[in-house]
Amino acid sequence: MPLPRTLPELRQFATRVNATKYAHIPAAAIPKPTFSDTTANGLTNAIIYDLVHVWGGAAYRINNGATYDGKKGVYRAGVTRKGIPDIIGVVGGRFIGIEVKIGTDRQSAHQREVENEITQAGGFYFIAKTYTDYAGKIAAALG
Repeated sequence: MPLPRTLPELRQFATRVNATKYAHIPAAAIPKPTFSDTTANGLTNAIIYDLVHVWGGAAYRINNGATYDGKKGVYRAGVTRKGIPDIIGVVGGRFIGIEVKIGTDRQSAHQREVENEITQAGGFYFIAKTYTDYAGKIAAALG
């Protein structure tokens, strides 16, 4: 099965995975996969699905943002080190850090510092702006 390079191809891949996973239920009841790369959340979900189901790796979303404390009515700073990639994973024994950027969002100084640390340690790091952008970069890295 060829590697998905676009969101429609990822949807087709996921549809085949679901058909196998849910072979015991009627086709009309099988969950229909949906993926998007128009939001950071949508792109993150598509990338994690791809890393786990297409590449057979392990991947995790890292939440670096502040958390709203409803009792106090304030935001509390996150406890994760600044600059950690949005997605971390391991595929074929290789560490991967992926920073998701949508629209005009740019890499921060902290993120550049972490990128340098990861690459110097032998890991792979890149910025993904769309699913197609991600698919090309991950294929080049793991090809």
